[in-house]
Amino acid sequence: MVRECGMPDEEELTDNILRLLESAVQKPADELDLEASLADDLGFTRESLLKLAFTINADEYFKPLGVALIPDDVTDCETVGDLIDLVDNEFNNEMPVRRKKTPPPSKK
Repeated sequence: MVRECGMPDEEELTDNILRLLESAVQKPADELDLEASLADDLGFTRESLLKLAFTINADEYFKPLGVALIPDDVTDCETVGDLIDLVDNEFNNEMPVRRKKTPPPSKK
């Protein structure tokens, strides 16, 4: 279902993200839990998450909607749910929620 303003609803976004994840990890979508860790549970590496970002941006469903995820934002996602939230935020013109990383020690 598409929202009146022409944007897909969350269920549609979720289904399409799960479709791409299903293809990437060779697991049925119904076995992909929203709390599943992209790295620990599904085996994604930084490189495979970068590839996933480009796959989402070029996908026949997402590309016409103007999705242009920043690859580093995708690599910051820890769970399937984080990834879905990131894509949903793209449609709502919200900044992605970035986890605070520990800054490197300052050199004195």
